Amino acid sequence: MRGGDKPVEVAPEPKRPPRELKPEPDRIGISGSVPFVRLPNPETLFADRARRLDSLAPEHPLGAYLAFLARVATAQAVVQTAQAGTPPLTPSDTALRVEHGMPPLSSSLLRDDPSFLDGFDRLLAVVDLAAAPDSTRSARDTLCAATPDDRLDLAVQVFEGAFPMERLGECVFASAAVQVYLARQSARLDGKALKPVADGICPACGGAPVASLVVAWTAADKARYCACSLCGTLWNQVRIRCTACGSSEGVSYYGLDEVSKDVQVETCTTCHSYIKHLHQHRNPALDPVADDIASYGLDLKIAEDGFGRAGLNPLFLT
Repeated sequence: MRGGDKPVEVAPEPKRPPRELKPEPDRIGISGSVPFVRLPNPETLFADRARRLDSLAPEHPLGAYLAFLARVATAQAVVQTAQAGTPPLTPSDTALRVEHGMPPLSSSLLRDDPSFLDGFDRLLAVVDLAAAPDSTRSARDTLCAATPDDRLDLAVQVFEGAFPMERLGECVFASAAVQVYLARQSARLDGKALKPVADGICPACGGAPVASLVVAWTAADKARYCACSLCGTLWNQVRIRCTACGSSEGVSYYGLDEVSKDVQVETCTTCHSYIKHLHQHRNPALDPVADDIASYGLDLKIAEDGFGRAGLNPLFLT
């Protein structure tokens, strides 16, 4: 700087706000690199669930109900073994439904296959209700006294997501029977032939998800799968994307350590819905149906913030 010259003032560069980090769903749980579906294994599904429910029940605020559902799952395991000889599906019928963008399993199967009602009746007969309250035994007795057509009509309503409010106690048993039958039929499908149907819809039976899981399978490590509330099929869904509306904007996760460090709630501010998010890769014992119920404290908390449930648990209708 020469004498007499005034120093040149250099304007400081404007401060830039911190870059907003937005999730990139296509890079998290990459849907194209993992199997689209994992079909259920009925031989282990219900027995494993019964053990999980039994392990969760002691000292839990909902312990009595969890213990009751453990007995229901035990009965489901017994019934599924008896249904192992159920006639297979007609490949041409299922292929036609898939070709037209529909899940291959429909409610008409319940009406057309006599083995469904046989399984329903057997479940009502073998479930252990010795420690259940009078209202639960009354619901079972009401179903036993009903006509076969009435039991079938209720099961079809459950399949289609229509739960009569005056029969919620009976719906638990009907749902359990539907789960056994659909798990058996879903296990026989060609998983590679199944295609996405819509957000929040099971590609095998059209059921709603009960929760989503982050898994640790060799072929899908850290991938995210939705778990069907009816047939038990798991289907891949990219992470940080709403299972109800498909939006990747406004998706957040919340948890309560006192409930579980491995169970969170995924919320979406686009459609104001939520679903449970289970980190099965950290705790392989987590079961979507059992741990959804055991983490009911999260439902109560998130409902206070105005979010509605996106999924469904037909064994816990509230």
